Amino acid sequence: MNTKKLFYTVAVISPILLLSGCNPLKWFSGDKTEKASDMMEKGVDVSGNWVVKVGDKVVVSLQEFQNDFNALLDEKPQLKAMRPLMPNLEQDFAKGLSNYQAILQYVEENKIDQTPEYLAEKARMTRAVEQMLNQKFFAEAFPIAQLSDADAKKFYDEHKDSLQGILISRGGVAARGVSFDTKADADAFYKKVKGVKNLDLEKVAKEQKVDSNYRDFDMVHAQSFGLDPVLRPKIVALNKFPRTDVLSVGDKTFWVVHSSKKEESQYRSFEEVKEGVKQVAQQTEKAKHLQAELDTLTEKYNVQINDGYFQEKVAKANAEAVARRALQERQAAAADSDVKQMLPAEKTV
Repeated sequence: MNTKKLFYTVAVISPILLLSGCNPLKWFSGDKTEKASDMMEKGVDVSGNWVVKVGDKVVVSLQEFQNDFNALLDEKPQLKAMRPLMPNLEQDFAKGLSNYQAILQYVEENKIDQTPEYLAEKARMTRAVEQMLNQKFFAEAFPIAQLSDADAKKFYDEHKDSLQGILISRGGVAARGVSFDTKADADAFYKKVKGVKNLDLEKVAKEQKVDSNYRDFDMVHAQSFGLDPVLRPKIVALNKFPRTDVLSVGDKTFWVVHSSKKEESQYRSFEEVKEGVKQVAQQTEKAKHLQAELDTLTEKYNVQINDGYFQEKVAKANAEAVARRALQERQAAAADSDVKQMLPAEKTV
């Protein structure tokens, strides 16, 4: 989150810098750019060999400007491709650099960079940049081989239900049901619909005046939402259709379920999605590899988490939940007692 906020901040002022090649990391690189006076000392005021001055001091030489501008084009190939359509790009880039120098002068002149708020934000953002760099170079220190097509196919087969863009239709069992509070009522209704060809369960439910308990489950599969977690796998496990069954959910809910068919899941072929799957598989394998290295390093450096702190928080939250339930029960009992006291006393005959 810190890293995201850092680059969001950079993005906000980027219109001022106007695609400036000034690497944001330089803003946190200590005395290289921290003070305008330090930057001025590096400048050599040679006529025609500078791009930005502050007063009489060169702060961006022609060579520095060209290096930064070329670095910008290397970092953003799309910008390089569009350069013929942007004839003023270099001049706009220079304007961005001069804008930044004006900002830098103002901040130093008004000692904004010495305020507690500025220093705290700078320290926080510096940590975020350091974390980003450490993670980047740590990941590069443990490269892995490119996965083969066979590895990607294996990954596809194992994860095709969860990989985005591969599943076309999840399939499932087409089912409808009517719920009852007792098994006896469910069995009685079941006898009326058992073996009926082309059963219209909703119509029978209306005739028996239990249509308020009727529900069309549509296609039921392992990831179906809004369906009782006990009932769902029982429907998914059904086979040989059409069929009608009594399925229980605990000892207080019983469903008469009519299932008409089962459809298998449909997926895009491996060849269609091979390149995308390879990228995801490579990233997944890289993450597993890095985690294994991290586990080894965690043990090597004896890095620890204070589990007791979190256990204490969980215990405290559980105790508070128990106390809340006890209070609610006492309040409910007191309210019930007050209602009874308000009722007229029963007469003894």
